[in-house]
Amino acid sequence: MASPYAELPGELFDAVPQNIIICEDGNASLIDKEWQLTSPIEVAYLLFRSLLLLINSITRFGLPASQAVMTRYQFIDGVFEASGLRVQERDYIRYISLEATIQQSITGRAAENYLTWGKDQPLPILNLSQALAERDEQIASLNQAVTERDEQIASLSQAVIERDEAIRTIRSMRASKSWRLTAPLRFVGHLARGNYGLAARLVAHGMRQIASRLPQPIVRPLRRGRDWLLNVTGILPNSSANFPAIAAIVEERCERTRAPIAVDPMCPPEPADWPAIDVGVVTYNSRCWIEAFVDSLLALDYPKDRVTIRFVDNSSTDDTESALRAVAPRLQAAGFAVDVIPQPNLGYGAGHNAAIRAGRAPFCLVTNIDLTFERDSLRQVVAMAVADAPQAAAWELRQKPYEHPKYYDPVTGTTNWNAHACVLLRRSAVEAIDGYDETLFMYGEDVELSYRLRRAGYLLRYCPAAVVWHYSYESRDQVKPLQYIGSTFGNLYLRLKFGRLADIVVVPMLALRLLLSPEVFPGSRRRVARSLLRLIAVAPKALLSRRSSQAHFPFRTWDYELIRDGAFVEQRSLPVEQPLVSIITRTYRGRDLYLRQALMSGAHQTWSNLEHIVVEDGGDTMRGLCEEVAQATGRTIRFIANDKPGRSKAGNAGLAAARGRWCVFLDDDDLLFAEHIEVLANALLTDPEAVASYSLAWEVITDTTSLAEGRYVEVSHNLPLVLCQPFDFDVLQHHNYFAIQSVLFERQLFEHRGGFYEDMDALEDWTLWIRYAWNHRFVYVPKVTSLFRTPADPAKAQERSVAFERAYPLALSRVQAWIAQYRRASPAARQPTWLQTRSPRPEEHGESI
Repeated sequence: MASPYAELPGELFDAVPQNIIICEDGNASLIDKEWQLTSPIEVAYLLFRSLLLLINSITRFGLPASQAVMTRYQFIDGVFEASGLRVQERDYIRYISLEATIQQSITGRAAENYLTWGKDQPLPILNLSQALAERDEQIASLNQAVTERDEQIASLSQAVIERDEAIRTIRSMRASKSWRLTAPLRFVGHLARGNYGLAARLVAHGMRQIASRLPQPIVRPLRRGRDWLLNVTGILPNSSANFPAIAAIVEERCERTRAPIAVDPMCPPEPADWPAIDVGVVTYNSRCWIEAFVDSLLALDYPKDRVTIRFVDNSSTDDTESALRAVAPRLQAAGFAVDVIPQPNLGYGAGHNAAIRAGRAPFCLVTNIDLTFERDSLRQVVAMAVADAPQAAAWELRQKPYEHPKYYDPVTGTTNWNAHACVLLRRSAVEAIDGYDETLFMYGEDVELSYRLRRAGYLLRYCPAAVVWHYSYESRDQVKPLQYIGSTFGNLYLRLKFGRLADIVVVPMLALRLLLSPEVFPGSRRRVARSLLRLIAVAPKALLSRRSSQAHFPFRTWDYELIRDGAFVEQRSLPVEQPLVSIITRTYRGRDLYLRQALMSGAHQTWSNLEHIVVEDGGDTMRGLCEEVAQATGRTIRFIANDKPGRSKAGNAGLAAARGRWCVFLDDDDLLFAEHIEVLANALLTDPEAVASYSLAWEVITDTTSLAEGRYVEVSHNLPLVLCQPFDFDVLQHHNYFAIQSVLFERQLFEHRGGFYEDMDALEDWTLWIRYAWNHRFVYVPKVTSLFRTPADPAKAQERSVAFERAYPLALSRVQAWIAQYRRASPAARQPTWLQTRSPRPEEHGESI
């Protein structure tokens, strides 16, 4: 260039040495052109920013022949002079100002952060002997680190050997005749020492051992007998209604999905006309929550002239009532109808009964005031209610930052009870059962209303797409005296009103346990005693209100429904820009029921930017089903007919077709709870250096005897302890602790490290995770967000176990060979650059539906 001020095209802004490679033919090639300018740039400016980047990337400069130490300015000015592109100092000022302005546009940080380029800072210079000494120190330090790491690996390997030997010893001991003969004595000893929980687990283990050797038609009545015995003795007061309550939900799931679906209420279209809504809010000394609650109401995108808000104040002793009257004009100005109703403090249910009786809208929203709404929450839940079946009576909104952990059906949204912190109710259903039971002052009234609705034949739903932020706990260990007293009273009262005979018989034993338990807060035993006296007074009323019903009412000690682990895993807001996620499902002919349910659980994800890829293993029979579910849910489903048979080949075909940044496998007989992808994606966004995240999963032992008739029975829901494992690559090399559907991973891992070994039909996922996890980090989320099935048939379970045992040596040798190969590879091959800068996605394969 004749002049340093000659102009180059703005597209060469990133033409710095780090982005230039020399090809074999000697020609230069520009890579990674991440940024371009719309205006031309001067040659001297491009050289200036190249030298700045060079200085910042070099740790040491060699000592020049003159032995002089140079500043950054002197070095850059010397390069310019040597290249014949002499510039003035004012040019440097202009260049650094331009660079700062551009960096502000790129990073969002203030330009002032980039104006100081350290012109007078000396270059880091070492002579040869100093450089060699520093290198030797680094080598010694690395050698020491390698030695310590080898010692840790050796120690861990020895620990694994000792653990495996201990497991074999324990198994041998437990299989001995003496251990079996002394089992009754040990059981009696545990009871005598008060180890009721351990005794219950021993009984459960013994029953499982017996059940594994008996046909299912015999096992079921035996299991009901065991549950009854544990319940009435108070050892484990779980109702015999628990199993049929879940079975009824599963039966409804199968009933709805054994034939093609036309409408999916959990993915509803917006109604042509939004219905009127009555919002009821009960307050008591709630002044601190009013402002945030009202602000969230004003932000709702529901037609405000269709909403009436009734605040029922239960004789607050602070200025709650006056504060409500003060904010009413703001709400009315926005279009809401508002009323403030003062009344004596008769409890939460009585307050909401007053609000419901004062309205006429077809739907009533019952809500706490200590929460805030997301902008679209009311539209989401109302749209689901309008699209739902007439027998559906309640739709519970999802709570953040801590989601209520009770079980709901991932396919239908059906649940056995709704939490009424925020729930939409069908007025006609609530009026048909005469509203809340005012015997319950606070806590338990939502379960009681839910059970009476179900007793009357109504269905209850969960709406995960409608979110409220409920600030109910200051910490995960917080004990609220009112909640403790109210919830224990409510549980015993509901057992009298809805429980089976064994549930009623156990009430005195549970009451005695409460009185004999250590105090959970000062004065708790005295308050429990008063609560139990009140229970005695209302027990006749509860017993006389019992009605026959086809519904089943679960009781699980002091709770009611199955609880998913991870109640206090904090949930975050959804990002505005959601990276695309690809769900990959492998299926084959004749799996219609399972596949339809899996696709619907994928469609119900709260993460909106999704594609679902279905690969049929050796056929084209599931295309129509995929088209049907796509039309009913509005989700993108892409079908691939894979002519080459094999589970692993089908999985690789799905990975090759995926367009998403992240991928997750969903076998056709597994299900995802609605927040599954949201939880895992947020974990990765929070930890950008991780390449995958994984969560907990239920193992659902499933009886498929009637699968050909379009039904199955979920025998039990268990969380395998092996899955409760924080990420540890050394442990992963020994055994798999990921359920396949529980892992969300960067798709570029497939491009960099390959897919499944296609000649493996068992443990193929374990070998994949080891290759993806090597030299990388996975994020562990201890929350149950999915479920997978294992066979209830002992013969099939044994066959599955044998297949895994046979595959283990091959899988282990494969991954060991792969790790050895990668350890010999170059650093660039071992550590991809896509973690920092992702390349454009290739064209997708398959067909969009």
